[in-house]
Amino acid sequence: MQSLHAVSEFLKKIPFSQHLGIRIDSLEQGVARLSLEIKPEFTTSWGSAHGGAILTLLDVTLSMCARTLYDPPRSIMTIELSTSFIGTAKGVLRAEGRVLRAGQSTIFCEGEARDAEGELVAKAIGTFRSRVPKQ
Repeated sequence: MQSLHAVSEFLKKIPFSQHLGIRIDSLEQGVARLSLEIKPEFTTSWGSAHGGAILTLLDVTLSMCARTLYDPPRSIMTIELSTSFIGTAKGVLRAEGRVLRAGQSTIFCEGEARDAEGELVAKAIGTFRSRVPKQ
């Protein structure tokens, strides 16, 4: 089994994720749990999380769960991501992603985002491609 610390180090190499303040809460083989504090600049005119912030958290979470499959960690590229928005959120948004099936370079994942009370905010399913980083 690979070092999940090495996977978490990958997030530090993604400036966009760092800028947003996405945090890794836990990583297991094929599972990732990440969170994002919904800051005022991430909200709609109604004061709830903007769909783009929710979608970004789900995209990063699902790609991180795919990343846990490889030792050393590989770059992961989103091929397709379908998201259904079910509710709204304020405060902290938590996402969990799981690998459904993985081939040699294509990984299928699913996940959901929940608000601070655990209410479902969005569900996503995605297809990702792994790539060995160039040395």
